[in-house]
Amino acid sequence: MFCSKKLQTIIFVAKIDKKLQSISFIATKIRHPEKGSFSALVSKITIAGIASGIFVMIITFAILVGFKKNIVDKIFSFGGHINIKKYDLNESYEEKPIVINPKFIQNCLKNENVKSIYPYSMKAALIKTNTAVHGIVIKGLDKNYDTSLFSKNIIHGKFINFLDTSYSKQVMISNKLANKLDLKISEEIFVYFVQNPPRVRKLKISAIFNTGMDEFDEHILIADINLIRKINQWPDTLSGGYEIFLNNMSAIDSTSKFIFNEMDYDLSLEKISDKFSYIFDWLHLLDQNVIIFLGLIIIVACFNMISSLIIIIMERTQTIGILKALGASDRFIIGVFYRNGIVLILKGLLYGNTLAIVFCAIQYYFKIIPLDPANYYMDSVPIAWDWTFFVFTNVFLFFITSLVLFVPTYSISKILPINAIKFS
Repeated sequence: MFCSKKLQTIIFVAKIDKKLQSISFIATKIRHPEKGSFSALVSKITIAGIASGIFVMIITFAILVGFKKNIVDKIFSFGGHINIKKYDLNESYEEKPIVINPKFIQNCLKNENVKSIYPYSMKAALIKTNTAVHGIVIKGLDKNYDTSLFSKNIIHGKFINFLDTSYSKQVMISNKLANKLDLKISEEIFVYFVQNPPRVRKLKISAIFNTGMDEFDEHILIADINLIRKINQWPDTLSGGYEIFLNNMSAIDSTSKFIFNEMDYDLSLEKISDKFSYIFDWLHLLDQNVIIFLGLIIIVACFNMISSLIIIIMERTQTIGILKALGASDRFIIGVFYRNGIVLILKGLLYGNTLAIVFCAIQYYFKIIPLDPANYYMDSVPIAWDWTFFVFTNVFLFFITSLVLFVPTYSISKILPINAIKFS
């Protein structure tokens, strides 16, 4: 009994294997039509259509993600995901001082999404040179500040060298301000603080940065927080507020609620997405446009596959009739043409991915496509490498197009052998 079942299994597997070999053999013959035939041209067009579809999808996503990441990184380099300062109805560049609370900082860091917290301070001032006077806002950073957050914006010089005993006299100025005021690295400037009594400090430029965002580059000067404390006559225990950096931007709402419950009643919380809502709304609008665009590409690719396979089936109508006359089932013949469709899809995906990766690599390393920083906040088209999306896009497009292949192959069951053999 056991031997009989085992033999039946072997015979069944052998039949399946033989059937698959037959499908593969016939599919290979059909897949290589005569040169110059219409089906050969259609096959090439189909491959080109799939290749162009996956190429555009990958390029579009890589540029979009790179664009968003570039802008968001620039925004975060000037301020944390969440800012906390003294509650004040006065819209001023200068904050009221708050006491640095170690317990509050420790409680915030217990949240798994909170990466780091740094005190900061802001103060309005004037830069005076031999030829011009320009209003600025000085942002003071703490010596524990993670310099890697901002260093990517530096184009000349080095980050501020903080001192342990006093305040550093080094400052960082934007490239836009440096050009406007004709300032260079290591040059000394006079900064006037408008208050009673007025104060002036001679500072030295340690670095020139460029973010491409006028909101920052036209007004902000980066300095040591102890400089502002000295001017305001604050002790080391005071600051203008906290900058909180997160591990995951998507969890900013839930993290904000957690921090809000931890902070004192006289403090206010502001999310970066609210402070620069116009930029984040713009990026969200880009997401919607890209989704619609990618959807249209998928629809075109599916239509291309259906029309191409219908043409191939029509050109092979006589072959289908002969196979049916010889006893081939509809399922067998559908398998032949379905296999050919799958091969065309795989070829298209292979060519499209290769071209997309080559293009992304060239743009990423050589920046051959420039942009106007005044309009796009960057000097070249950005590229983000997201291999998860690359794989997902290929799998998704393959799955969708392979499903629509059943639409044209269904027409094979409607073909009668006697009519097909006469078809010309």
